[in-house]
Order: sequence, then structure tokens, then C-alpha cells
Amino acid sequence: MSIAEKGSKALLLFTMTFLSIVAQEGLEFDDLDDMTLEELLNMEIVSATRSSSKLSESPIPISVITAQDIAQSGLDSIPAVLSRLAEIDVLEIGTSQTEVSIRGKNINFNRRLLVLIDGRTEYNDLFGVTLWHAFPIGLNDIERIEVVRGPASALFGANAFSGVINIITKAVDGDRPSVLHLAAGSESAQNAHLFYRHHKGKFGLKASGGVQTAESHETEVAFPGFIRIPTTYNFQGDDDSLDMTRGTLSLNWGPREGLDFKLSAGFSDGELELFPQPGLPREDWDVETTHAHLTVDYQTTAGGMLQLAAYFNGFEYETPLLPTTESVLSTASEGHTFYPSLNEATLFEGSTDTFDVSLQYVGHAMKERFNYVLGLESRTIENDGGLVANSDKDIHSAFANFTYRLTNDHWMIGAGIRVDDDSITDQDIGYTASVLYFPSDTLNIRLSARRAFRAPSLFELFSNIEFNVPRQNNLVRFEGNPNLEVETIENLDLTVTAKLGKSLQLTAELFFEEYQDLIGNPDSGLLADIEFDSENLFTTTTSFQNLSDADNLGLQLGLVWVVSEHASLHANTIWLDPSDLNDLSGETFFTPEYKVNLGWHWRHARGFLIQVDAHYVAETDEEEFKEGDVSPQGPNFTRENQESYTIVNLKLAHSFKALKGLEIYAASRNLLDEDYVAYYEFDTVLKASGERFGREVEGGLSWRF
Repeated sequence: MSIAEKGSKALLLFTMTFLSIVAQEGLEFDDLDDMTLEELLNMEIVSATRSSSKLSESPIPISVITAQDIAQSGLDSIPAVLSRLAEIDVLEIGTSQTEVSIRGKNINFNRRLLVLIDGRTEYNDLFGVTLWHAFPIGLNDIERIEVVRGPASALFGANAFSGVINIITKAVDGDRPSVLHLAAGSESAQNAHLFYRHHKGKFGLKASGGVQTAESHETEVAFPGFIRIPTTYNFQGDDDSLDMTRGTLSLNWGPREGLDFKLSAGFSDGELELFPQPGLPREDWDVETTHAHLTVDYQTTAGGMLQLAAYFNGFEYETPLLPTTESVLSTASEGHTFYPSLNEATLFEGSTDTFDVSLQYVGHAMKERFNYVLGLESRTIENDGGLVANSDKDIHSAFANFTYRLTNDHWMIGAGIRVDDDSITDQDIGYTASVLYFPSDTLNIRLSARRAFRAPSLFELFSNIEFNVPRQNNLVRFEGNPNLEVETIENLDLTVTAKLGKSLQLTAELFFEEYQDLIGNPDSGLLADIEFDSENLFTTTTSFQNLSDADNLGLQLGLVWVVSEHASLHANTIWLDPSDLNDLSGETFFTPEYKVNLGWHWRHARGFLIQVDAHYVAETDEEEFKEGDVSPQGPNFTRENQESYTIVNLKLAHSFKALKGLEIYAASRNLLDEDYVAYYEFDTVLKASGERFGREVEGGLSWRF
């Protein structure tokens, strides 16, 4: 009997036990009652203007996932939680690598999304990616997640291209200050996490730490006509694909009213299987991240706030990257011999340090109808060895934004601008302009225009690697391009939000995005640079290039229905026209045409909880690959046969009256066990690669004390 089958039987037994427990008396929930719609709309957020503002008055489109949403979901990762939003695309490549994008544009090693934790970037400045499974925090650390739908360079500068995900951690004070979470499940997954906080007088402290392990799925993609290769294929035979230890410590000190200091530090350390290029075997990466973050808030006599933030990010890694040619030829089975490999065993070791300091003033005037932020920011990136030659980079920025609510209270205008001076790519500008109309207390109409840009990463600029293609008489030189220009995006969106009664909210959003100078890596190489030696070995050079332009049109709809303080329903869908993106040569975007999400949860007064979520993701390409064809059409790696799939998630939980705050739960992701492939690529040399996922089962306990 497989682990999934055993888990399914255990989940069924758990369900039957729950139904008997519900009949017992005296069980109540503690502090996770749903927020009302009014409370949600009046929630204070910080990602819309870089200062505190109401969600309902945000000048740009923003979605929020609360701590209650996370606790009720039964999910075990931040990307899985984010997938409940229609604008979020989640690309599962393997157990330890997940890619997230906003409004399409997802690729392997996605470089176009800025991710922050309390304003400190988790965007990796070396590779330009986000290593989600190497975060120093756990789900229980999070107060809310703010998602900026679309470009936000006017606020956060380079790399806030397709959007921003700002993770806000819990403050040092609050009810149920501490959480212990223990869980285990299929694929040998184990997760233990402790979050603790304490506040007294002028001082506050919070700390968290945990360990997470899991094995790879090790399953092949079964599409007809291809040589199938799982993304987790590993020549070393190592089944462990995720092994991570993490921890953070934060101290708060408020010596007097109007003055507050916050200092935090954290780390993550472990092994990940990362997927460097389509079709290549995985080799373990030993990664270690460290950070230190200081913020100072000072209330001035004029009523404004002066805010200083400084942080350090450290990233260290070791990886063989690829197996040797000898090991490929001696151990690879038929169909696996086209893997690129290294001439001799090599351990790539490197580190990248990022130093960032910003100073901003948050002020208001005209009886707080006019609110503004003015600021300066400076960042230095230092790289030492590894996959990139030693190189440094400096970015100096100035930014300003404001909102003004007219005296009749029916109109609000907003604008923002930021100028970045990059030591490599020179100056660039991000801007935003918006108009909000409030015809009544229950209707909100917003029109916004934005421009953003993404600066190439150090890897895109300066990488230099050579590897073989066994039995192909080919040496591939993979190198960066220091002459790359920044990518740009211009966006226009119209959002209408209507509140129907006290419990129902409808949202409709129409948007258009236009991209210029998108950076890609043409798989065919630079033909002008092909070299032949005396033994007729040919060398092909492939490099990152500014490719061409593209656009994206979309419509997003959402519904939230707060049925009662113990039950709610949400539904959202998005439709995109991704043909321009998905057909772009040199970059393999995975943009489904549409998606549908449904979610419902209910909590019985006696302590029983049920949460059900369903996600439908449409196919990426409409054309089907026919068995017997030599290769799919298209000049680059293709997403043909990237089929649609449906995932249903279920969580059952029970809270105890005798020990308040204790919850036991069982959860199943992909409850219906509909095998799906979120990531799949085909190439005439490397053939097919991808990974098929089935049902995953988890159980455990959470204790808020």
C-alpha cells in the first residue's frame, strides 16, 4: 500500500472520528473568528504607499491574506497559501523549488517578482529569484501577506516588475502570543516550528525557529512520444530534496512615546534541489542565508513620521551544479544521455552580500486629506566567486508619492515616482498615477496607470560556465551579457469594488500590460560565435539577450461572502490573453489562459472546523502534440501538452476546550488524487522534463498559548 493510500485511509478515519466529536458538548474556538467585510476594508496596509493606509483607499490594486486565512488553510508553504488568489500563478517544479508570479509570466527561476519580509527584500540579488523554501520564517510568524497586483517600481524600485508580495510578520504584542506547530505527512515530510513573543512595558521580544524536511517525488512525466525525464532525476541517488533549518529573533524598544526601535536577525541553512536549466539533472545546493534588519520610527513635532531602515542580507551556496561527463555516460539509463555535464568534478562556491539603507518622511496636511512620502534609498551588492565572476553593484534611489482626498469625499487622486541610478544599467524611472471615485459608501472605482522596470541580475550580467553535451560532440559556453538593458512594463487597470449589504463583496478588474526588452536566454545559442577545433568539436555560446516586446490583457473577478462569524466563502477567477508571452522566443513562460478558485470554511461552535479549497488551472497552450511527431512547433523550449488540472484541498480540525488554543488537524492536498504536471518542457535534444504530482496528506497539531 502506498503512502498516499495509507494517508487517505487515515484521513477517512480521522473524518469519522471528528463527526463523533462534534456531537460532544462544550467546545469553542478561541481567537480565529472571521473579520467582517467592514473590518477587512478598513484594514491598515503598508504596501500601497510605503506608509499606513486603509485597504479600501489603496491607490493601486492590492490583495490581502490574513493570519486567519493561513491558519484555516491547512497548507504548509507560503506559495501554496498564495495560490488561493486568482492573480497568483504557482509553478511547482519539485519539492524544494516553487516559482510564483503575478498575472502570468511564470518561468523556471522567475526573476520578475519582488518579495519582501517587513520591507526587507527576499529577492535574491545574485540570481534575481526568490528561494521560497529558504525563508527564515514560518507560516506561524505571519500576520498578513499584502500582494500588489501589477508593477510597483514607483514604490519599491527595480524588480517590482510584475508585482510585490510583502509579508508582514506578527508584532510583539497580541492575543495568543506564541504558537507551537508539529506536522508530518507523505513524501517523508516533517515540519516543526515554534513562534514565541513577549511584551512588557517598553520592551518586546519575538523569536521563531523550526526544521523542515521532505523527499522528492521521483516520478516521471508520462506523455506519449517523448523520452520522459523527471525534474528530480539525480545522478547521486539522493532522495532528500528539502532539508532546511530556520530561525529569527526580533527585539523592540520604545524608550518614549513617538520613538520606536526594532532590530531583527535571522538565518536559514540546509539543502535544496534547484533546477538550473530545463532538462538538466539536479545536484544538491547547500544554501545559507543570514540577515540583520534595523528600523527606527520617530514621530516629529509636526505630526509626521521619520523612518530609517537598514538591513544586511547574506547568501552563501555550494553546488556541483552538474554531474561529470564520465558519470553521465556510466550511470545514465537510455534516454538520459543527452544531459549537459562538466569535464571534471567542480564545486561552485560563492557568496553575495546586500547592504541597504533607506530614509523616508511620512507626512500629512490639509486635515490629513493630503498624505505624502518622501525618501532616499541606497543599496550595495557585493559578490564573491561561485557561478559569477567577482562583481559589485550600487543602486541609489529617490522616491515620492502622495494621495489627496478631495473635500467632497467622493474623489481621491494619487501619484508616485521613483528614480533609480544603477551603476551598471544607469538611470530608470518608475511611476504611478491613480484616480479613485467613491459614489457611495458601498461602491469604489479605481483607475491607475503604472510603469516599472527590472534590472538584470548579476548572474544574467556576468555568469561564465562551460559544459559538455555527451555523445553530441558539443561544448556549450554559457555566459552573461554586461550590455543588457533593463526590462520595462507599462500597465493600465480599472477596478470596481461593490459591497452588497454587510456580508457580500464583488470585485472586477480589467488590466492591460505592455512589456519591452524582455530578457531571455535563446536556447539555440549565438550562431555567429560557433567555433570548431582540430577534432571537429564545436563550441556554442549562449547568452542572455534583450529579446522582443509583448503584451498581456486580462480580466479578474472576485467574490467574498462572510456568511457568519464562523463561516465564509470566497471565489475568484482570472482570464488572460497570454499568446504573446507564451510564444516569445528565448523565454519559456507558463501562462494559463484562465484559472478558477473556490474556497469555503465552516467552524462549529463546539470546536470542529472544515476548510475546502478547489483550484482549476487551464492548459497553457491550446494546441496538442500528436504522438509520432518529431518535436512540437516553436523556436524554443515549448509548453505544448501542458494540460489543465484541478486540485481540491481539504482540512479537518478540532479545538479543545480543556486546553484552550490546541488544535489537531488532518489535511489533504489534491484530495481527489488527480495527477497533474505544473511544469513541463520539451526540447529536441534534452527531450521532455517535468514532474507529476499526486495526493499529499499531512496531519499534526498547532497550539497557540
